[in-house]
Amino acid sequence: MYAPSLLYEHARDGRYEEASMAKALLSLSGAMLVTIVAARLAFIATTETGSEPANEPWAQSKMEFVAWNGQRWVGWIRDGAFELRPQEEGRWRRHSNPSIAFINWDGEFWQAKVDDDEFLLAHRGYWSGPIERAPAIRYRDWTGKNQLRTVVQLRR
Repeated sequence: MYAPSLLYEHARDGRYEEASMAKALLSLSGAMLVTIVAARLAFIATTETGSEPANEPWAQSKMEFVAWNGQRWVGWIRDGAFELRPQEEGRWRRHSNPSIAFINWDGEFWQAKVDDDEFLLAHRGYWSGPIERAPAIRYRDWTGKNQLRTVVQLRR
């Protein structure tokens, strides 16, 4: 600790005021840095799907998913229904359907229908059982990565 006469000397020649101003600026800079890092970590934590970021801006208007039978499909929403196009046309062609069958992040079979700006989800397509409402579909894409799409993103 400084003796009272030393504090007075520092304050009188301006060095005491400069030191406290430097400490204040250093504290503010540190607080800003902590806030920025915390915000970035919160963003990453809310969009992390386990393998890659959930939202890829270049691909949000469609979903490339694997159906229950292992076939690869591209899907989007038009007029309240799913427009579906197979990756490889053979047995299947582009068509419209009120629902899609997809594999979720846990590898389970689900079916989805559009209801305004949300999805209705039925485990294994069992529509007579418990139905879930969800703002987004959590599905696996063609490469097995977890993806997330909302009705708004898929609507064309």
